[in-house]
Amino acid sequence: MKKKLTAQGPRGRQSFTVTLPIEWIKQHHLDKQREVELASVGNNLVISPEKADEERITLSLDQYKKTVPKVLQGVYRLGISELKLTFTDAKILEEVQRIQTRLIGYEIIEQGKNYLIMKDITKESSEDFSTILRRVFLLLLELSTAATQQHITSLDNNIKRLINYGQRILVKQGHADYQRVPFYYTLLHELEKIGDEYTWLLPVVQNKQLFELNSCLQKAYELLYKFNPEVYNHYQYLTFELKQQEKKSSSPVSLHHHTLARRLNTLYGLIFCLSFSQKGQEK
Repeated sequence: MKKKLTAQGPRGRQSFTVTLPIEWIKQHHLDKQREVELASVGNNLVISPEKADEERITLSLDQYKKTVPKVLQGVYRLGISELKLTFTDAKILEEVQRIQTRLIGYEIIEQGKNYLIMKDITKESSEDFSTILRRVFLLLLELSTAATQQHITSLDNNIKRLINYGQRILVKQGHADYQRVPFYYTLLHELEKIGDEYTWLLPVVQNKQLFELNSCLQKAYELLYKFNPEVYNHYQYLTFELKQQEKKSSSPVSLHHHTLARRLNTLYGLIFCLSFSQKGQEK
């Protein structure tokens, strides 16, 4: 939709206005008494309805006794600021406290016999996202060569904490390159799943296939920050070949090799979308 700018004020000190679509005004119940939020995002100006109060919800964990970790991570990633959890089984509290270590900023501020209140005590910033993403990738590269179970577990926990936080930032704050937000969110998802494969494989086997997959992961990291079509073309296809090779075997190790190669193949596809401009030139 194109809109014509209208000049306002004396020559030399003019400002410009643009009308908003009436459908959008009605959808958000706006009128001339209301205010809107105006934000500069990259080369774009984003207009949104006035910010509402921070979200607060109540959740009965008795309904999610077997899925507490996934439910809490989901609520966290959705950007909920304050959360009241109710429960009748005290054992659920232990599960909440365990998963809390993966939720950066969430702290228990009040606790009773059958409830607790968790609140986000930090303020996310979209400027943090690039740092978080790079840190996740570097930790994953470290995980790919970890030698002890203690080191593997520690790295895996830190990766999951940062991925939860990065996805929360994308939901709450967006990204300057807002059209690529879905790709960034999915990229973090794939990095988490790649980490899961390493946590299974590393204690079991260190072989040629794993070393080849490690080199693909290293190149994926390098391409994300310095895209090269020839290198991309080679390693993207290599992950496909490695995936196809492992399909011939039904052993548990081969199954995880296949899954890791498939995840890396998907990762390369996402990196292409994030690194390539609409003009057909790498960013």
